[in-house]
Amino acid sequence: MQNTTSKILVFWLLLATSLHAQLNPLEWFDREDENLMELNIASAAQESEATALLETAKAKLAAGNTGSADRSFKKILKKYPLTAASGDARFLHGQILMGKGQWTKAFDNLQEIIFKHPNYENFNLVLSAQFDCGTALMEGARGRILWIIPGFKQPDQATRQFEQIVRNAPYSDFAPLALMNIAIASGQRRRPEDAIDALDRLINYYPQSILAPDAYYNMAQTYSNLVSGAEYDQGSTRQAISYYEDFLILFPQSSHLGQVESNLIQMEDVLARSRLNLGDFFYNYRSNNSGALAFYNETITIAPESEAAKEARARIADIKAGIQPTTGASILRKLLLAD
Repeated sequence: MQNTTSKILVFWLLLATSLHAQLNPLEWFDREDENLMELNIASAAQESEATALLETAKAKLAAGNTGSADRSFKKILKKYPLTAASGDARFLHGQILMGKGQWTKAFDNLQEIIFKHPNYENFNLVLSAQFDCGTALMEGARGRILWIIPGFKQPDQATRQFEQIVRNAPYSDFAPLALMNIAIASGQRRRPEDAIDALDRLINYYPQSILAPDAYYNMAQTYSNLVSGAEYDQGSTRQAISYYEDFLILFPQSSHLGQVESNLIQMEDVLARSRLNLGDFFYNYRSNNSGALAFYNETITIAPESEAAKEARARIADIKAGIQPTTGASILRKLLLAD
């Protein structure tokens, strides 16, 4: 009986060991990681073959045999995708696509380098080429349909490409450049909200960029263009004033100071006149001199040298002199009393 019990215990121990090897989740991941490493590393033979083919393709490209060189680049990408040579092959293939004006296809091809070769030694060249693709599309470059018919302009595609560049390398010099181009393209497409978003990111994330002064100026201009007049909501006017003032404080040596000061005066005059209009409303139609005086004084504070301020001072003098406003209602009342 004791012998039988011992055999049963041995059996269960062996079974438990086997199950542990199969069910232990830590061992699953270890085996999976080993398989992944094997799958993502090219063999020495593959590296050698791909390198030899790449050198041959480069020689063909240098000799002007672009078609044959491109076929070799594609062969490397298909047959040796995990080799270091495939990064250069993909980059050179992208250059050929750019030469053909296939900007979107070239950009997507270059993006594969960033996904599949994150340590690619010519990373900045990839970003530069992607930036060229986006710039070409932003400036109106069009591909060809069936190699003959001009395609449509693709400003939206350009914006998406610039956004991808920002994600690819947020700490590179290309990121603020891409954001500025997004703002420019958005302005061309009459999408001020997109331009404001891009400029806001440039100002806040890249304050030391050489583009920072342009970002402040363009932000102020974008808000200025949204101003409809003194009769409307002045949110955009206040924003424009704020960015013009920031520009004058932050960039006192800028060559654009004269233009900025002139634009600031215009925006302040619009805001001041909006306060003047409110003062006139209280004075002429509500007989509320206290309310009118508050808005007239605000008009003077906002833009003391403006025409609106001069009119506000005249209204204040009338109120202090006890002069009542001449409105349509008061004129009619006087005519009825005269009868």
